[in-house]
Amino acid sequence: MSKDFESILSYSNYTLLENCQRFSSHGKTYFVDKEEMEGFYWNYETDYFRINIHDSFIKRDTFFTMDLKEFPDFLAFSSYMKAAHGECLSPYKALRSKSSFIILNQKQSVRFLLNGQTPFQTVEIDFKRQMIEDYLMTQYQLDLREISDIFTESHKFNAGKLEKIADELLHYHVNSIGSELFYEIKAKEWLSVIINEYYNHQTASPLNAEDDLALGNVSRYIDDHYASNIPQDLLAKIAMMSKTKLKNAFKLKYNMTITEYTQRRRISMAEQLLKTPHLSIKDVALTVGYQSHSRFSSLFKKYMGIYPYEIRNRHQPTNEKSCAQCQHTLCIHKTE
Repeated sequence: MSKDFESILSYSNYTLLENCQRFSSHGKTYFVDKEEMEGFYWNYETDYFRINIHDSFIKRDTFFTMDLKEFPDFLAFSSYMKAAHGECLSPYKALRSKSSFIILNQKQSVRFLLNGQTPFQTVEIDFKRQMIEDYLMTQYQLDLREISDIFTESHKFNAGKLEKIADELLHYHVNSIGSELFYEIKAKEWLSVIINEYYNHQTASPLNAEDDLALGNVSRYIDDHYASNIPQDLLAKIAMMSKTKLKNAFKLKYNMTITEYTQRRRISMAEQLLKTPHLSIKDVALTVGYQSHSRFSSLFKKYMGIYPYEIRNRHQPTNEKSCAQCQHTLCIHKTE
């Protein structure tokens, strides 16, 4: 990591946690506690990219500006927002959970508003100019105009496929020589999703505005009733489409089936519930709609890369003491 970026973190009151186990020890974990927010920031940086994880609680409405001139080595910034409530003000874009935010570095200042009393959890991969030049321009013969179009348009459609990679990065705790290869593969996979989705949507038949709005109604209904067994006949009536048209249009818009969308919604909510000690894993499974504990565990492993008990262990307080390594009370890894 560059000294300039270290100084930015220090200026923003982030403290390096030398032995924190909240995230992979292959990167660096920082902690901040100030009037506006409290939480953790983790990063891992190479000559080609930087991976960032933000896991914080926003205490009050907070404005901040990201001056991209301060990051001349980076060409593009990309985020998957697991939990977010706010807006990007320039250029305007609502920041919502389960969505992506991607922007090209044109040396502009980007202003954000994060809503108070809300969680903020994102996984980000920022691509350096060297990677874009070596990987896209030299190897794949893309020119700057195409690359600009890819990063300008891609935020509209790739959030679903980025979620899987984001979860794998969030829950990766291996620290070995092979970890460098893991992060390189995930960075390239993330970039390939952005590129492939851009070109797929160039050739795909676009949804008309009426169908797009109808699909939004369907997804919001699923979001609100994810724990119930929702008949596809009901969703078809909400969308005012045939079941076949709904199935095809939904996959075109969200890059996944209705079943997968529902499963991901359930597992995402389960992940949050597992971080509290008040519900057993069986109760969490029932709460999000699974009668079978084994089915729940299998799907959780499929989408999160780890089993539910591993999430519970990482967030299980021991005699309400802070983590033995870093001594910050929010870091409540189970210690022996």
